Amino acid sequence: MNLLIKSPLRFSLIAIVFVVLMFVILIFLDKNPVVYSSNIIFIGPLLAIFLFFSVKIFRDANPDGLRFWQGFSIGMLYIIFFISYYAIILTIISYAFDVNYFDEYRELSVERVYAQKELILEKFDNKFFEESLLESRNQTNFDIILRLCRNFFGIGILLVPIVSLFMRTPEQKQP
Repeated sequence: MNLLIKSPLRFSLIAIVFVVLMFVILIFLDKNPVVYSSNIIFIGPLLAIFLFFSVKIFRDANPDGLRFWQGFSIGMLYIIFFISYYAIILTIISYAFDVNYFDEYRELSVERVYAQKELILEKFDNKFFEESLLESRNQTNFDIILRLCRNFFGIGILLVPIVSLFMRTPEQKQP
């Protein structure tokens, strides 16, 4: 298998092992793993560290160095693999446990809409507020999983170019 694919695949699997470990620890601490794992403070550094290692492995193994497009490609594959594994883990959790960890996330979403009520009514109308509230209450587990994956993709879109830019090797000048 090409190192361009093997490196992000390997490090996204390692990152998911840490996410599963974090889930287990949060469950034993009687905390909601869906709510806490969706926090950027937990996932952001995890994504960044293993993205760095994924690009670094390729850069060190490639005799020609690393070009920006290679780092960007590796980074995007890493993010896509990570999000896919994360969605699979959340889907398994949503069906495997009797405790529905998604209910608390749903409740927090409704509370967030209520907390922003004045701002929503100021910029929009009451109908928009009611629609937002109804949408927050009627989120399915699949909707929540998609939202979390979309958020992680957004974080990845910000991290990938930065890591690719800093990890690239300068082009050698022709004599």
